[in-house]
Amino acid sequence: MNKKATITILSIIAGIALVLGLLYYYQNQGYIKIFPTAEDRQNKKLLTIDRDKFFAPEGLTADKFEAKIRELEAQKQAVLENPQDAQAWFVFGHSLEFLNDHEAAVAVWEKTYELQPLNFVVTVNLANTYQYFLKDFARAEFYYKKTIEIQPGSTAAYQGLIDLYSFNLKEKQSELEPTVELAARKDPSNAGKYYATYTEFLARFGDISIAKTYLAKVKSLDITAYNDLVEAYPELK
Repeated sequence: MNKKATITILSIIAGIALVLGLLYYYQNQGYIKIFPTAEDRQNKKLLTIDRDKFFAPEGLTADKFEAKIRELEAQKQAVLENPQDAQAWFVFGHSLEFLNDHEAAVAVWEKTYELQPLNFVVTVNLANTYQYFLKDFARAEFYYKKTIEIQPGSTAAYQGLIDLYSFNLKEKQSELEPTVELAARKDPSNAGKYYATYTEFLARFGDISIAKTYLAKVKSLDITAYNDLVEAYPELK
């Protein structure tokens, strides 16, 4: 290759690099959009629908199962039309959860949470899915606590957190009693239920004397629950 041809090729390469650099600069300034961003790549991954991971909930007919997948495809298009719409992401994730792709559902709900960090419905859904399906108890605890920060009277969050400390995150069972007491204070209309749940836990696995103390609280708040406990655990009398 002669010197003139080499110079020509180098000039072309330099010109292309200059154009690409200018396009990248203007995209970063928000004037144009040419190149996919990290967010674009993340969204593409989150919106990937993998039918092999779906299975129908019990009792759902094959026709309704297929209809739900078509509905999911439509929900995907709604997200593509407005990727900043937290509700569209939430609905898409809800359908993934319905179709039993729990990993995809939490990934999508994490995106929803990123867009709408004060949505306690999203955080409690994340917590429940992490606890009951994915068995990631640390993530479940994080989102139950986040739900309570946002919505201090969330019954679902307290119920989930009590389950978590009772049966799954056993190394943190010392947190169970403070959680029950917090739930009773912040969600007083359900205090009897929280105390009854804790009384039953103590009767089965803990200290009967402490269980009797909580049984007295149950009696003052929910006589039906009290009678059920005494019948199930005569040692509490």
